Amino acid sequence: MPIPHQEMRRIIKRRVRGLEGAERVEVLRHFLDQLPGYYNGPYGELRKWVLGLIEEANLRTEVRHRDSFFLARQGARQVVLVGPPNAGKSSLLHALTGRQVAIGDYPFTTLRPVEGMVAVGGAQIQLIDLPGLIGGAADGKGGGKSVLAAIRIADAALHIVPLTDEGIAEGRVVAEELAADNVHVRRGIVATKMDLDQDGSRLRHLREVFPDERVTPCSTATGEGLDGVRSLIWDLSGLIRVYAKPRGAPVSSDPVVLITGASVTDLIGRLNRAWLGKVRHAIVTGTSARFAGQRVGLDHLLEDGDVVELTLD
Repeated sequence: MPIPHQEMRRIIKRRVRGLEGAERVEVLRHFLDQLPGYYNGPYGELRKWVLGLIEEANLRTEVRHRDSFFLARQGARQVVLVGPPNAGKSSLLHALTGRQVAIGDYPFTTLRPVEGMVAVGGAQIQLIDLPGLIGGAADGKGGGKSVLAAIRIADAALHIVPLTDEGIAEGRVVAEELAADNVHVRRGIVATKMDLDQDGSRLRHLREVFPDERVTPCSTATGEGLDGVRSLIWDLSGLIRVYAKPRGAPVSSDPVVLITGASVTDLIGRLNRAWLGKVRHAIVTGTSARFAGQRVGLDHLLEDGDVVELTLD
């Protein structure tokens, strides 16, 4: 009897974590060969997921070797800053990470990606300021192909749109170029230069232009709204915070940061891999539990804010 598809997915996630390039592809192809020969239903979906991971790994390898434009991943997640030239991306990177960058009131101040690290929700998130996108980027204009490829392989994107009439129009162009190149990544809109929008009319207009997008306004000049941007980064990250509670001791104040969909087994692996096989159940209080102090199995999926007590045999 084949391994249940949900358990197989968790096994694959754990096995490829931290692997890159040919090594990651080799492991994924091994698992692909082990899957039952179903192309529909749960195992069919699992097969499509593994094939997608292989395609993504090959793309990462290709662009990494093709162009030094791409920066090595650091931290728990990689989030790129996307927008037209002179949108305030570099100023935002500096305000959030403290990274010293070239800032100017002229287009194309950023010619190569610049990175910085921001602490959000107990995790270190890598922010990358990308060169500006212009009309025709999907056809290669202004080095757009490299920028779009960098967005495609990121975990999430902040679409930076300045609150000026020209900036909103250019922000729409950026969205059109992403769609034209079929770039689909978790993203939210950061409306910069809110200090220039005294009556809020441009912010209202921006929300009308992007009615289905989350719009977070801020000003790097005054610092207003930066906490909202940090909150947006966390929500886009796909991460959760879980708090461990040793038996008979208070809950730890430092969260364990895991990916959404992580199980109790994943938590154990992060805390101490030597405990794997020694823990039979956990006591969970939080959103994922039906009631406070619920006893759950190791395959129980955790949610943000859960408190977990483990009992060793």
